[in-house]
Amino acid sequence: MTIKECVDFINFWIRKDRGAFLTIEESIEAIDNGQLAYYSDIKPKYATSQLIKDTLAPFKRKYVFSPSNTVSGYIVIPSNVDYLDLLDVEIQFQISNRTVYAPVKMINEDERSIRLNSQIDPPTVTSPVGEMDVPRYIKLYPTGSGYTGTVTYFKRPVKPVYAYTVISGRVIQYDAANSTQLEWRDTEHIPILLKALSSIGINLGDQEVGQFAQLKSQENYQGVNHL
Repeated sequence: MTIKECVDFINFWIRKDRGAFLTIEESIEAIDNGQLAYYSDIKPKYATSQLIKDTLAPFKRKYVFSPSNTVSGYIVIPSNVDYLDLLDVEIQFQISNRTVYAPVKMINEDERSIRLNSQIDPPTVTSPVGEMDVPRYIKLYPTGSGYTGTVTYFKRPVKPVYAYTVISGRVIQYDAANSTQLEWRDTEHIPILLKALSSIGINLGDQEVGQFAQLKSQENYQGVNHL
């Protein structure tokens, strides 16, 4: 669905339920809230099935770090990547001309002193532990050496944009070329829109969603968008 079709969907049900409408900007805000709520629902299920992994694949990103940008053990993910959630931190190093990869165990604050003081299993440069200091700032222990590796994370789903022009002071003309569409797969659009409607107090069932699809296929529904 294009962002125009998403806004049409939202306003169809608002008019049907309340006899009112949302402006384009209000509709976009509801859709963005819906996609973040949907993300929050399925993120904890990541890696439990290929379906969920495929669903979240558009938002998975990697950041490669090296000794030059892990000063004092800190990995700083750039602010322009819209970082949202950490998936994994992995380091790599050389042993006998062979590249070895090792996961970084992320620890909680109450574990830090235990691991740092441990004589049985202390963190080392080939088996460090990590702690999320503040968002985008990951601190690796021991801190004295630089590290090479990769951070895998989820970025925030982009907020959609409905670009338009107003003709004769009242007619809205959708501008597809300058609009920003949802990044989700098409199969996720309806669940996201249902979340958007739920956020404003409208809850639909499968039968009602099917009713909208039938109206669209019969071409007897004309969407009206409002400023």
